[in-house]
Amino acid sequence: MLIVVSKDANNRILPVSYAIVDEETIASWCWFFEQFKYYVAQDRQLCVISDRHHGIIHAMSNLEEWKEPIAYHRFCLRHVRSNFMTKFKNVTLKHYCWAIGSTTQRRKFNRFRRQIKALDPMAWQHLRDIGIRRWSLAYDGNHRWGCLTTNTSESLNNVLRGARLYKHVAHHCNTTLPPHHWSKFMEAERHAQGHHIDEFNYADGVYKIVTTRQLNGKGGHVHMVLYYEKDYTCGKWQMHRFPCSHAIAICRHRGDNAIDLVDEVHTTKTYMAQYSGKFFRIRHKDYWANPSWEIQEDYSRLVNHGRGRRRESRIQNEMDLRHPNEPRRCGRCHQTGHNRRNCQNTHPRVDNEVNS
Repeated sequence: MLIVVSKDANNRILPVSYAIVDEETIASWCWFFEQFKYYVAQDRQLCVISDRHHGIIHAMSNLEEWKEPIAYHRFCLRHVRSNFMTKFKNVTLKHYCWAIGSTTQRRKFNRFRRQIKALDPMAWQHLRDIGIRRWSLAYDGNHRWGCLTTNTSESLNNVLRGARLYKHVAHHCNTTLPPHHWSKFMEAERHAQGHHIDEFNYADGVYKIVTTRQLNGKGGHVHMVLYYEKDYTCGKWQMHRFPCSHAIAICRHRGDNAIDLVDEVHTTKTYMAQYSGKFFRIRHKDYWANPSWEIQEDYSRLVNHGRGRRRESRIQNEMDLRHPNEPRRCGRCHQTGHNRRNCQNTHPRVDNEVNS
């Protein structure tokens, strides 16, 4: 099943299109991209985030209607890191690979680049050969809207069950922004209260912001802001099209409404429009058309398992390597310092079952 998944205005998964093909090949992916462009995308400018499957790369590189600047192709950072770890099995490099791809600041990007090259020059050569703009936020050109992975498409099965619920939530939203973005906006407003602002030029909108120094030693960073050009050295506003605490602090300083800085795709108006269509319930299978074929069972693949929990058969790969600074957590309560065997935090569902 070839699928296209996006996010709605509330940052939730939004299924867009799917097709069932016999196998993943260059021909099937090219056909799917052509159909999607004709029936769905049409003249919209898109950014496609995917793994490095040859069929997708071929379609994005050779179909005229999917070339830049009509469409942009970016790689899932999780898949890039997984392939990276197959060649360079080092947990520190694993950490740096994610850090350098997820940062929006080129200052931090250059720092992680130096650290990777110091550990293994070939590791940096490998990442550079992929194409820096394909996997890094700092050099992405703000086309991927801050989305790092393809987790949305891999979670499609769960979201389909709640599609009707999303429609109900959307049409009962009474805030300017959907719930997710509204809480995010309010949190940024709280952070903005502690920022110090130096105004260089009011007419041109040039400012310097010093972030709040926190008790843990973080903060105290200096950012230059070009307000009218929406250009911040932190990179978050131009990447997500959503104002960060720095932008909100300047709005408060100027007496402007920070809500006006939010892109239209994040508003409640867009959220309601995305779920304005009807969701039809599937009819009983007695009314389904006869497909004239049936699935053939392969009884030789059946395995008779004994009593008890099945033994895990998944083979651990390079992504299971742990960073030495990453603490182990309990599988029951997800806290550090103990494991499931000596966990004192009783699972709430177990308590409910006992009480009932």
